[in-house]
Amino acid sequence: METRMPVREIMTKGVITAETDMKASDAGRKMLRRNVGTLIITEKGKPVGVVTERDMVGKIIAKDLRPSSATLKDLMTQPLVTVSPDDSIDKAARKMAELNIRRLPVIEDDKLVGIVTDTDMIAVSSGLADILSNLIEMNRENIPFRPKNGFEQGICERCETLSDSLEMVDGILVCESCKDETSR
Repeated sequence: METRMPVREIMTKGVITAETDMKASDAGRKMLRRNVGTLIITEKGKPVGVVTERDMVGKIIAKDLRPSSATLKDLMTQPLVTVSPDDSIDKAARKMAELNIRRLPVIEDDKLVGIVTDTDMIAVSSGLADILSNLIEMNRENIPFRPKNGFEQGICERCETLSDSLEMVDGILVCESCKDETSR
């Protein structure tokens, strides 16, 4: 993952919010309607907490409470753990891992400007892995590589099987079977 990339590059900007006095039943409907698993809870427009689907299950359903009787102030997790849009993705990922959280609100000048999730991190990581793989493949012929004595354990570049002995043939490492097929 490109760890120096700032959070602002991957954050979602349209964050769904709700006020502290909203009933859990209304919040649940809002989450379903907006297709989100998290609401950032605000008080007079300032972000103060977070409510997730897990909060709904653990603090309402598991306790057999009526969703129309609980407010988000009763359910929200606080204090709100946040990052700055200029913080690195690495810093955000470490914070998420250390605190075992999946979503981080992004705050700039005391204002909610976005949210970054574990899914965002995976998407960036996956995209960068593809880019690196393509770069390696493009530059493969330029990599000066010669196995010692012509043999090495690894994956055959032709049949993609693990072999105890590979040999360089026509610029690629091949197993004995593929080497024999090539020489016929």
